Amino acid sequence: MTIRHFALAGLVLLLTGILFANETTDWVGTATNPEIQYRSQVFESAQACSLEFRDQQQGRGPTTFDAEVDYKSVTLDSEGHPVMKTDRENIVVTPTQVGNSQISSCAGVLAVRLSFVQRN
Repeated sequence: MTIRHFALAGLVLLLTGILFANETTDWVGTATNPEIQYRSQVFESAQACSLEFRDQQQGRGPTTFDAEVDYKSVTLDSEGHPVMKTDRENIVVTPTQVGNSQISSCAGVLAVRLSFVQRN
């Protein structure tokens, strides 16, 4: 493939991400451990939220933690308001890679709390 083909493929992927997802939020510290930060992106067409995590105190080894994510569900209550739900995720972050999580039936992330953190 030529450089032109690679450039065109990259542009298509970029535009697809822009069309089908809201903007990614800024990095925010978790409620119980501000050194571990997250950012989220809502995919309205897929009714899902994607989260990325990083550890500001990351050492040479991985950081493992359990995250409780409070989010607005796409499910509505009897009055038509989104139902708040909590999902529990086990996340691993390395010095070269963020931790990822995908929550289905999600319309927006409200808060993230950590119940366990282990740094190696």
